[in-house]
Amino acid sequence: MIPKIQDFLKNRDPQLCVLATSSLTGIPQCAVMGYAVTDDLNLILSTDKTSRKVVNIKTNPQVALVFGWLFTELNVQIQGEARLIESGQELKTCEEIYFASHPESVEFKGLPETIFIKIKPLWLRLSDYSVDPPWIQEMSI
Repeated sequence: MIPKIQDFLKNRDPQLCVLATSSLTGIPQCAVMGYAVTDDLNLILSTDKTSRKVVNIKTNPQVALVFGWLFTELNVQIQGEARLIESGQELKTCEEIYFASHPESVEFKGLPETIFIKIKPLWLRLSDYSVDPPWIQEMSI
């Protein structure tokens, strides 16, 4: 199942997802985000350091993501743990991976207000709505 998910995420065009975060008091927030995926299925997202999602992740690193929104294609749901990447070699690695997938956003590379969110999946759900009946599988990692 994981290779199928990796292939779907890497080849999706555009590489967009919905990221859901929650404040420490449980107030939800969702945003459409560009993403990149690593070979070990970690997800890299980029945003502004002052965004609400960053504030939420600082106090509650549990996040959820949805990829695909048509009932005629694959859909992937991921629940995972987010880390904020602001400096060092890991920042450079995240920049390299993210901007290779999103060259249209390269003007944000190196800006002091840009931060990366690295998400380690803990639970996955793959739903294939291109078949009848739909094929759905879940797994914890």
